[in-house]
Parts: sequence; C-alpha cells; structure tokens
Amino acid sequence: MGINSRTKGASAEREFSNAIYEWAGVRLVRNLQQSRSGGGFDLIVDDKEAGQVADAYRGLAIEVKRHAAVTPALIKKFWQQAVAQASPKNLTPILAYRADRQDWQVITPLYLINAAMSRNLGLESTAVLSVIGFCNVVSEAQ
Repeated sequence: MGINSRTKGASAEREFSNAIYEWAGVRLVRNLQQSRSGGGFDLIVDDKEAGQVADAYRGLAIEVKRHAAVTPALIKKFWQQAVAQASPKNLTPILAYRADRQDWQVITPLYLINAAMSRNLGLESTAVLSVIGFCNVVSEAQ
C-alpha cells in the first residue's frame, strides 16, 4: 500500500469518525494495531469514552473505505474484509464507505437493526444506512 492510499485511508477514517461524533457523541479513534500489523478493522472507541452508547460501539468492528467510485463488486470485497476482521474478535462487522461526491453509506448486518433477525453475515442479510440512521440504530441497540 503506497503512502497516498495510507494517507487517503487515514483521512477517510478521521472524516467518518467525526461524523459519528457529530451524530452520536462517541469519539472513535484509529485502531493503531491495524496500521502496525496490517490487519484488523479501522476504528475503535476512544478509551476515555464511557456509557451505554460508547459500549454499544465497542461491540462493532468498523471498516472504512474511500474510493473514487464504488461498484457492487467492490462493496462485496469490502464486506468480506469487514466480516473477516470482525469474526476473530466476535464483533459485529460494519462497513462505512464513500465514493467521490457522495454521502457516507454504512452497511450493517440486519440483526443489529432487529435482534430477532438471522445472524447470517452474507451481504444479502445487510442493510445500507446513512450515518444518521446508523447512529440511531447503534444508540437504540444498546
């Protein structure tokens, strides 16, 4: 991965975490373990955050992607990566992505929206939400 893609990734992670802070009041920070080891998800809850909503975010493995254009094939690849990184830690995978001149989209398993739904992590068992919708779902799920 080149310096430009690393810089772009870090910038996207900051941009998305700022949006979460704006709507949910929870500060997310870059997961430094993922940059050091090259594996793992992108954002974690800041250690200083407390409360039920912050704890709800601690149950998530958030993967952030920023691309000029996002295709269904890329979304499938990104989702597979999010699931692979969340599974070893038994966390819920979340994929946040944004294409140029587009709003953030957040893919979440349906069971985060409705606990009675299947725990299937296939892309067909997900929902695409706005940042505001995602923040509302996580706040209500705790």
